Amino acid sequence: MEVKTVEETSLSLKKMTTYATITGLLVVGILLPIPYVEGYGSVLNTVLLVGLIGLVGRTLLSAVLAFSRADPPEINDDAALPTVSVVIPAYNEEPVLPGTVEACKQVDYPEEKLEVVLCYEAGSTDRTAEIAQQAADDDPRFVAVERDEPGGGKAKATNYALKHATGDIIASIDADHQFKPNAIRRAVAWFLADDDTWCVKGRCYGHNPTDSLLALHATVERHIAEKADLFAREVVDGFTIFGGGQAFFRAEVFDELGEFDEEILVEDIDMSSKIHQFGKELHVDPQVITYEENPATLSAWWNQRKRWARGWMQVAVRYLPLLPQERAVSTRKKIDAVYTFVYAILPVLFILVFPMPLFNGLSGVSTTTLIPNGWAIWTFISIAPIIVSYIIFLQDWRDGESHHLSEYIAAFTLWPYLVFQSAVFVAAFIDEFILDKDSIYVTTSRSDQSQSHPR
Repeated sequence: MEVKTVEETSLSLKKMTTYATITGLLVVGILLPIPYVEGYGSVLNTVLLVGLIGLVGRTLLSAVLAFSRADPPEINDDAALPTVSVVIPAYNEEPVLPGTVEACKQVDYPEEKLEVVLCYEAGSTDRTAEIAQQAADDDPRFVAVERDEPGGGKAKATNYALKHATGDIIASIDADHQFKPNAIRRAVAWFLADDDTWCVKGRCYGHNPTDSLLALHATVERHIAEKADLFAREVVDGFTIFGGGQAFFRAEVFDELGEFDEEILVEDIDMSSKIHQFGKELHVDPQVITYEENPATLSAWWNQRKRWARGWMQVAVRYLPLLPQERAVSTRKKIDAVYTFVYAILPVLFILVFPMPLFNGLSGVSTTTLIPNGWAIWTFISIAPIIVSYIIFLQDWRDGESHHLSEYIAAFTLWPYLVFQSAVFVAAFIDEFILDKDSIYVTTSRSDQSQSHPR
């Protein structure tokens, strides 16, 4: 897989015209039958509204379910703790890597049972290699490994780092993630409590909301995804998944299931699906926290989110036909998996919500939904992100985590951000299913304002 930096990508006028033209043709093609097929517009509008209700309603329910809390058994005897290897792929990570290294030094885990594999790319053009080598020279827990191979993206870099990991438990984190001191010990406790647990996913907690308006709204969005959606799956024993920012694995996972898939853009969701397919457990514990940096610029955010959206579509196509047939997967997990993968593609259709009123006016045909009291439903949809955000803020206050004042304000302007994000899904859909472009892994650029999170 080809790898590019954000600086090496550009949204030219030609590309914008291509995407706009294809989007316009898709929209017109779907809306064109409205004046000619009686009831078509109402049915279409109803389907879109039901889709939004399903998405927003589940998110609100997930936020409420996230009030639950499950704690692993405490481990008081350090002799019972397994060895842990933390693997950190790093490419041009100078702004964030020092904070990540310092956080690893501060974790509450026996020094003799912890190693940190800093796998830096030979192609890095900043001080990433120097920072990694210095960490290894200063602390015997750190190992600096140079990867001098072309391309491949994060999956290939992580697979390379895994070859140098010796621990019974493998913790994989991004180079911008900083452990909360108790994170490793708490994650390990879940493995000791249940032999069928093959993966533990914690919470990626954004710590740079003041870098830009985009970083601010991305931070609030990530709080909703990480605390509400992902943890609610655990609460109801549903289709649990982990994001690549951080996760913990038994080392045997990679012996049984193989390495991360290097040909897919979200190797983490692919591996999550494999774990369920194999009949093993993936636990989500939002109290296992790493503090992360969210993209602060439009180009960095766009490329990251498009990579995620397109990768999810790739995984959906792969596993929608497979997981419902797996005997090792419970019925509840199967249903949740189908919902999850359908909604990996469905947001593309939400773009139709916006031109429909204009089309209605031009065609003179009413497309009133078949659902009564539609105004009340639209009101609910419009205020749901605010309610969800404040539910999470309340839970975090209960658990001792803090939020910047701006995050409380951003909850009220989250919908415009989410609407804009629908354009990402459309672009990803066009690349994957219409233009059939080769997958390109665009690395996430870091902010020069990055610093360690005050723990």
